[in-house]
This record gives sequence, structure tokens and C-alpha cells, in this order.
Amino acid sequence: MKRSMFVLLALLAALALPACSAFGTPMPSVAELQATAMANAQTQIALTAAAQPTPTPIPPTPTPIPVQPTPIIEQTVVAPPTQQPAILAPSVVEPAATPADGDAAEEENECGSSLDAMDGPRADVTFVNTTNGDLSLYLYSYKTEYGCGVGNITLGPSETVTTSVPKACYDFYGWITGPKDSTPAGYGCLTFDQTVKVKSDTLVFPNQR
Repeated sequence: MKRSMFVLLALLAALALPACSAFGTPMPSVAELQATAMANAQTQIALTAAAQPTPTPIPPTPTPIPVQPTPIIEQTVVAPPTQQPAILAPSVVEPAATPADGDAAEEENECGSSLDAMDGPRADVTFVNTTNGDLSLYLYSYKTEYGCGVGNITLGPSETVTTSVPKACYDFYGWITGPKDSTPAGYGCLTFDQTVKVKSDTLVFPNQR
């Protein structure tokens, strides 16, 4: 800035000298020169300042605000469990033992012994196998005052045998094996001496009274 003012003053002085000598115009005073130089310097300063571009402030870069994603809450619909009817274990009711059942069981155990072990009167019975097969015949006596029991006799084809048995009523059940297998069965009372004929499916008591 001082250098510009010095150059300006030197130019003014150089111009003033020829003008004064040529036309006889009186030389301005030093104060006027200083005032003119000061005014020109201020004008120059103002023009220089106006010519310089005004720096435009750069707006701050806006900081992006992070957007938080909205959480999506999945709602699971839980169906209430279907109420099942309670399953009750079946009650097993044991049948009450009746006196008849007890007597039957006791009698069965008691009647499992052999007919030969029974006391009391006896009868001679002749058994005749009328078939062509081998016979195995079982005798189950009903209970008497002397007890009860089980007996068995074996006969070949057309064979006859006489045996002594306690006097009682009997259930008969047999097996015949041979040309034609069969199972004779029947009921009868052997309370006297008699003959019993065994056929393929039954027993015959010809002397039954």
C-alpha cells in the first residue's frame, strides 16, 4: 500500500512540472498534493477491495441421521391345546367268590385223587370196547359220602375188561384211535354190577335200572 502511494505521488510531481513551465500555472501546494494522493489512494484501495471475490462460505455438509429400522415383531398365534377327554384306565373288578364257587374249587381239588383210594361199597363193572380202535376211557365220579375221584381203563379193539369201582354216578370221556378216531362220552350211575358198552361216540348201559 505504501509503495502504491509513493508511485502515485511521483507521477503527480512529474506531471506538475511540465504543466507549470509550459502554461505558467501556479504549482499546487504540498497539502493539496497529499490530499489528492490520499483520495486517490483510498479510491484505489476501495476498487481493489471490491475487485477481490468475496469468499462464499461452504455450508457444512449435513450429517445424515441414521434411521433405525423399525423392528418387525412376528406374532406367533399359538392355538390352545385341544382338551382331550381324560382316559380312565378300565377298572378290573374281580368277581366276588361265592360259596358255590368255593365249594366247586374245593370239590375239584378233592376229587383229583384216584378211585382206588376211595372207601365205601363197590360194584363190578364190565366194559366192552365195541369199536375197531384202541380205547382210553376216563371215569369222573360225583362226590358221595365217601368222597370222589378219577379212574382210567384201557381196552384194545373189541376187548372186554371187568373192574371194581366205587358205587357212584360218573361222567365218562374217552379217546378211540384206529381206522376212525372218535371221542365217546356219556353219563351213568354204577351202583350195581353191570355191563357198559363203549361205542364210537357214546356209552350204552343195557342193564341200567
